[in-house]
Amino acid sequence: MANLSQIRREKMLNFLEMLKEQHSDDVSLIAINQIEKALTSKKYGLVWEEHEEEVDIKMQTYIPVFKEVESKEIVGNPDSEQYNFLLEGDNLHSLKLLEKTHKGKIDVIYIDPPYNTGSKDFIYNDSIIDENDGYRHSKWLSFISKRLKLAKDLMNDMGMIMISINEIEVYSLKLLCDSIFGEMNYLSNMIWQSTPGSNTGLGIKTVTEYVLCYAKNKEKCCISSKPIVDDEKYVLQDEHLEKRGKYILNKLDRRMTGQHYSDALNYQIEMPDGQLLYPGSNLTKEENWNWRWSQNKVKWGIENDFIVFKKNRGKWSVYFKQYYKVDNNDNPINRSLPYQNLIKDLDGANSARGTQEVMDMFNKKAFDYPKPLNLIKYLLKIPAGQSVTVLDFFAGSGTTAQAVLELNSEDGKNRKFILCTNNDNSICEEVTYPRLKTVITGKRADGSKYSDGQKANLKYYKTDFVDKESEEIYDDLLKHITEMIQLQYGVKVDNQKYIMIMNDEEMDDFESSFHKHKDIEAVFINQDVLLTTSQEKLLQDINTKIIPDCYFDFELREIGELW
Repeated sequence: MANLSQIRREKMLNFLEMLKEQHSDDVSLIAINQIEKALTSKKYGLVWEEHEEEVDIKMQTYIPVFKEVESKEIVGNPDSEQYNFLLEGDNLHSLKLLEKTHKGKIDVIYIDPPYNTGSKDFIYNDSIIDENDGYRHSKWLSFISKRLKLAKDLMNDMGMIMISINEIEVYSLKLLCDSIFGEMNYLSNMIWQSTPGSNTGLGIKTVTEYVLCYAKNKEKCCISSKPIVDDEKYVLQDEHLEKRGKYILNKLDRRMTGQHYSDALNYQIEMPDGQLLYPGSNLTKEENWNWRWSQNKVKWGIENDFIVFKKNRGKWSVYFKQYYKVDNNDNPINRSLPYQNLIKDLDGANSARGTQEVMDMFNKKAFDYPKPLNLIKYLLKIPAGQSVTVLDFFAGSGTTAQAVLELNSEDGKNRKFILCTNNDNSICEEVTYPRLKTVITGKRADGSKYSDGQKANLKYYKTDFVDKESEEIYDDLLKHITEMIQLQYGVKVDNQKYIMIMNDEEMDDFESSFHKHKDIEAVFINQDVLLTTSQEKLLQDINTKIIPDCYFDFELREIGELW
């Protein structure tokens, strides 16, 4: 049976044939033939039936805004002015607003979107998409593509995005990401074991999931490496322990092939008993055997205790010491290994652990299929950078936020997070927010101790809407400027350290009471405020930021207003 796209194509081709009969001039025929060629030509790539979402349609008549829920603010680190953010609402609306405050500013994006399993995990336009929906895959692609396009705009040039997915949509998602981020910016498809293997009889049990990784610009993206733990590999020690650390032994000789062989590295070394040996423990020179080091380097290695001679069954072998703290020239080094696309031997990185972690926090099963904390912590270590902003716009139970806060405590870095999630089944209010509060305060909702707590601050926003036909639209939008400023700069506008001035009267009041303000960090001023000479002088030594018209300028212009 032909699908809908084929039926539409046939109808359009029939319509073009009718047009040919009615329009015989050359210009019309050329145009019609070009359209016909485009319809019938073979295409490569991902093609799907586009679907329009109700949340997208709503933005035709309403402007999304953020409204802070001040009662849900968490101050777990009063010594810090830095805030993290939890944004409640449809993530398409949140991403549209983040585009105004964080375009080109996000360092890392991790998302765990619905897998579209057909088992009620994907809700589209308030309807559950099951395996019987003939448009199941095209709806999912329409849904995810809109959000990934916005995500790309939010990433900075060194940024990267990591997307959890399983085998159902991984291949479609790979093609989609190639088209959005560019095939040249593909980093990896990481594989991890999500469920333990078991003997299930017939069939092949799937125990793995994937994490697709893309860069905004692969040439500028910085990837860190995994530190090598001393005790895991480096177990031998000598009198140089304090400076060089522990060491392992590596053979100094190796068999070479083809162009990799060097005759200059095929020479004799004197053994402790005076015997002269070529590489390979050979008495005579044989091709395809080399020492790793030059003669001068070997002489230096013997003098500085980097070379070890061992005799086994009457046969000598030569080794060099590879120390943990220094390189082969005795220079300090931080040893590390590159990350691999196979995530293995990661303690507790399976779906069962993720479920248990949430149960430990709530004393009940509060969320289905949360990702394990150690997996997200592992992934967030991959991007390099001391101070990064992490965005998760499918936040679910809030694992990403907990991973960010715990990593900061472990490695001393200064990561920040922005989480976006809807409130279906009260997820945000009853799961995500309570989890973050528990992690930050160290206390569960019932008052019992969960941990020592993580020093962090959080603001809670809800998406709201302003009617484009409102007679007070200008004033309605101004009411939400504070939320945009706080989100963009990650601070709290408290009118003490961070001050917002929206009109001339407020500027006059600020000037008259200036002597009462201490430790001002920044003053945010509406661009329409007309400063006097004295006010300009007052602000010249203060970090002054003009409130940008980009927050809602486009929407106002669209309805014929001027900012």
